[in-house]
Amino acid sequence: GVNNTCGLDAMNPSSKDDFTEFGKLLKEKITQYEKSLHYASFLEALVRDVCISLEIDDLKKITNTLTVLCSEKQKQEKQSKAKKKKKGVVPGGGLKATMKDDLADYGGYDGEYVQEFEDFM
Repeated sequence: GVNNTCGLDAMNPSSKDDFTEFGKLLKEKITQYEKSLHYASFLEALVRDVCISLEIDDLKKITNTLTVLCSEKQKQEKQSKAKKKKKGVVPGGGLKATMKDDLADYGGYDGEYVQEFEDFM
């Protein structure tokens, strides 16, 4: 029979460029399922299974790459959380308005603050 395989099935990588292309095709195929609830556990098992036969030095390189990726993600997450917190903050922390309100209770700051609102009605 004629073998009409293409894409991933047709690949038999041997050079660095071949493996780069093979990696791109694998990534495209695998990341199609990244929205699945089972995706993270699938990747965990896959990486463990494909790395089990590696030498310790190669395994350390992969571990370091993942550690760096994790650190970068944590920094991004921390920065995005910090930006969200800053958006809701009143300049000066709202302290000035609070001080004026407190002063109004005691007759105002030189009477100006209270007089502004007496003319209102």
